[in-house]
Amino acid sequence: MHYIKNYIDFKYYKLVISIAIPMIISNISTPLLGIIDTSIIGRISIEQIGAIAIGSSFLSFLYFCFSFFRMGTTGLIAQARGINNINAVHSVIKSNFFLALFISIVCIPIVLLLKDFLLSIYTSDSLIYYHASSYINIRIFGAPATFINFVIFGFLLGSKKPWDLLKLVLFINLLNIILDIYLGLYLNMQLKGIAYGTLISEYLGSMLGLYYIKKYLPRVDINSKTALIKNNIISIIKSNMNLFIRTALILTSILMFTAIGSRLGNTILAANAILIMLQMFISYSLDGFAQAAEVLIGNEYSKKNKDKIIKITIASGIISFLFALIYFLFFYLFINNILILMTSIESVIYEIQKYSIWIIISPLISFLSFHMDGVFIGANKTKVMRDTVIISFIIFIISLYIFVPIYENHGLWLSFLLFLFFRGILLLSKFSKIWKFS
Repeated sequence: MHYIKNYIDFKYYKLVISIAIPMIISNISTPLLGIIDTSIIGRISIEQIGAIAIGSSFLSFLYFCFSFFRMGTTGLIAQARGINNINAVHSVIKSNFFLALFISIVCIPIVLLLKDFLLSIYTSDSLIYYHASSYINIRIFGAPATFINFVIFGFLLGSKKPWDLLKLVLFINLLNIILDIYLGLYLNMQLKGIAYGTLISEYLGSMLGLYYIKKYLPRVDINSKTALIKNNIISIIKSNMNLFIRTALILTSILMFTAIGSRLGNTILAANAILIMLQMFISYSLDGFAQAAEVLIGNEYSKKNKDKIIKITIASGIISFLFALIYFLFFYLFINNILILMTSIESVIYEIQKYSIWIIISPLISFLSFHMDGVFIGANKTKVMRDTVIISFIIFIISLYIFVPIYENHGLWLSFLLFLFFRGILLLSKFSKIWKFS
């Protein structure tokens, strides 16, 4: 409590909010896109709702295993900007671009080769299998654009350009929505139309993002040694492997959630698909405060300024909690209205209502995990993040083993929220690790 008493400074609340607002709008546009996609498919068939849930989870696992390109870029750019090291900014951008493009191209044939085997794990329904396979066959070719966009997002956020990042994300997602409606509904391409809409918008977004890179990348004469990126790439791989493991475990939990839900029946799979979309809405929006913490703490960490780091952490944490409370009240009051907008299939609505309590309480349970992620990313303390997620994941597995056989889908949701809860609590318990400026 002495931290709160001694370190509250309201100018940091304003600073956090100034970065968080455009990031929140940017972040929630992504799950809103998923909600719109689900709303389109939700008026067609239960099988296609389940297929897009499985297909999206499959690709999310792949893409977000490599989201360290965004997180790592943000932290490193923020620290380099904090001490005005322009050469380091160039080095990070060049190395991450090269590595992102290389890995994304390698991923395409690997996914196409393993897709059938992996999908067989998540569903035995031939129709869901067919639709999910078709969706992945199209979306996977957007991997290069997605990975490149991670680096662009990280650069803009680390450079304190959240409004330009907002413009870029809104461009990608609004274009995606327009194409989804046109291709999916107007041209009646259904799930394939949604996949093509996403693919096109990702590549066009990359083009706009590269324009922003050119606009904001500091001009500097780079000598031959700086131009050689081999050592930088090796360094980035080493420093971001912890983030890779951390993210892979988080997304494994989501994939396990989807897989176990699918074994409970197609209606529960469809219900969970919609509920998990709402969970993504919560996490993406609360991530805005975490991302503000990433940038601000990254700037101060490079200057080894302990007092300001504590003030930023407290300010961003309190604001994040207040927004979590707002989301709790919002879902408590309007959950039924939201469900009607997302699907007209009565059996799915009935099933969701049985489990809606988990989404109502989720913001209060999960906000700390998102907030503390931002704090530790800004300080580049990725080993701590890795270790705490490993412990949380073990708790998740034990919870699944205990609660799912007894409470079925309620046990599944309880286990998932326990995973989020322990991620936040364990990171908070390691907060003093931030002071190791090395």
